[in-house]
Amino acid sequence: MSGSDAAIVAHHQASLTAYVRSLVDSPPVAADIVQETWARAIPSLRSGKVENPRAFLYRVARNLVNDGARDRKKWSPWFGAEEMAAAIPDDTPDPERHALAQDSLRIVLELAETLPPRCREIFALRKLEGLDQNEIAARLGITRGAVEKQLRHALLVLATRMGEIESGL
Repeated sequence: MSGSDAAIVAHHQASLTAYVRSLVDSPPVAADIVQETWARAIPSLRSGKVENPRAFLYRVARNLVNDGARDRKKWSPWFGAEEMAAAIPDDTPDPERHALAQDSLRIVLELAETLPPRCREIFALRKLEGLDQNEIAARLGITRGAVEKQLRHALLVLATRMGEIESGL
């Protein structure tokens, strides 16, 4: 910035800043607009073709404020949706529910260790690795019916034992 640029900025900075702050309600946004005003106005001010620098600066600033308002209006449907999404209750479990779920999972895994070996293996392939019955049958070389029978047995045993634990027996 040359000495003449600095002199122009020094002369108009306070009034330009006050003007922009009267147009927008956010000091950081106002500061950004003032900075952008200077970036756009200085080349024209240097040329010496601007008769009224103050009016020119105010017009540039006003145009930037209007551009910002237009942009906000253009994007408001998306911002509105984001704000509405923030109003939707969070269904993430609270720490207590998370701890209870962790305890239940630990108990199920411990109970699964008590299942017969083939039953435990099929249960682990289905529930822990996410394989479907056909994939398990192919991997173990057994029929789909055998897989389903072992899964039913595992789930029945685990549900019964979990019920016993929850009822305090």
